[in-house]
Amino acid sequence: MPSIRRILCATDFSDASSPAWDFAVRLARAVGARIHLVHVVPFVPLPIEGAIDPQTYERLLEDDRRAAVEQLEALGRRAQPGVPVDPHVEDGPAAPRILEVMERENADLLVVGTHGRRGLDRLLLGSVAEHVVQLARHPVVTVRPTPSAADGAGLRSILFPTDFSDIARRAWPWVEELARATGASVELLHVVHEVRTAREVDPAIIARAAELIRQDARQRAKTFVASCGLPASRVVVHLASGVEADQIVHLAAARRVELVAMGTHGRTGLLRLGLGSVTRRVLHHAPCPVLTVGPEVP
Repeated sequence: MPSIRRILCATDFSDASSPAWDFAVRLARAVGARIHLVHVVPFVPLPIEGAIDPQTYERLLEDDRRAAVEQLEALGRRAQPGVPVDPHVEDGPAAPRILEVMERENADLLVVGTHGRRGLDRLLLGSVAEHVVQLARHPVVTVRPTPSAADGAGLRSILFPTDFSDIARRAWPWVEELARATGASVELLHVVHEVRTAREVDPAIIARAAELIRQDARQRAKTFVASCGLPASRVVVHLASGVEADQIVHLAAARRVELVAMGTHGRTGLLRLGLGSVTRRVLHHAPCPVLTVGPEVP
């Protein structure tokens, strides 16, 4: 079972980054983790030769670094007491630097914010964050600026969508760890395959086939819960029909969960590698933070 002892949070100091920072602090306080807070100084193209002398140019960059350290330290003081924060200021391309810090500090997961206006096209770090979500070898929590993200309460409920594939199950150890550490309940969602109607097929046969599929889904869910490692009383099973992403977002809102935890690259296309259509839509529309666990996660 994974443990969460070191959390990396990336920030650009914008208002849109605040919910991600607040969630990282809430999570760190709940599980007893240390936060590594990173800011990558934006790349400044070298000015036209002669416009600024090299010494002045370097002083401008150093001023940016110094200001970033001060802002990181100020954020760190907000996390006190009880949450140690280590600031990191990096230079260069943002996505590689964030991933380098994650590996260097052996962080267990990354928390990053989104602007929330146009989904992953408007992530806090733009295409940088999308690349981080796709390439990270550790789980990533994306946080949109929603009322749930701003809630100061601890983690009380987690939504775990699954198609019962091995890849989808990759998220479960993280769900279990978080549930044990925080006392959160778990909402397990399985979206049942819909039987398509056809004029040449007897409606009674279609209805029977649909019922058999639901029976199989109920049994698979029951078997999963029996061996999941948490008491059955803490796992509520939901079976739904329809569009997978829509059902995930709807249930997250209806049950007021604080976190959606998803495996990626599910065999049925429910949870695809990187930013497949379902993953993208959930990250875009979810009313709460979303934890994604990709195939590269050990």
